[in-house]
Amino acid sequence: MTQKIISEYQFQLVGKIKPNTNPDGTITEFQPQSRYENKKNLKLNKYGSGSFCKFTIDRKYSKKTGVYLIFVDDYIMYVGECDDFFKRFGMGYGIISPRNCFDGGQPTNCRINSVILSELKLEKSVELYFLESNNRFKVEHELILSLKPSWNKTSGKPSKIITKQTSY
Repeated sequence: MTQKIISEYQFQLVGKIKPNTNPDGTITEFQPQSRYENKKNLKLNKYGSGSFCKFTIDRKYSKKTGVYLIFVDDYIMYVGECDDFFKRFGMGYGIISPRNCFDGGQPTNCRINSVILSELKLEKSVELYFLESNNRFKVEHELILSLKPSWNKTSGKPSKIITKQTSY
């Protein structure tokens, strides 16, 4: 299994992000926002208007807690943490629900999917790495501060860091 040591942490390669494709090999693009029954007349969030792609990861990552890295052509572009890695990628970033495109939804899911789609359309390699960790908030925060990945908009959730935890 391919690994990368980032700072002192050993991340495992999950694989390349492979979006659903059309019969001609082009990436299938979706506009889920058009399927939302917008009874409250909500505005699209800042990232909700674009096209999105669909992708997933192996179900063996269900209920795995930790930190993930998104690489584009061998550069770390995003650091994130999750309570359930499969849900984050298989159902969060990988399948944009119509509701998430609007105010009160999940703008980060829309943003990350959209930038992944853009990179894939440029035929760049988008890879996903994962570190299983019970100390995910601390690891995420440290890596964001030290690496300054361009897709991250915040430094994580430092208020959730458990100070006496020793397990990585």
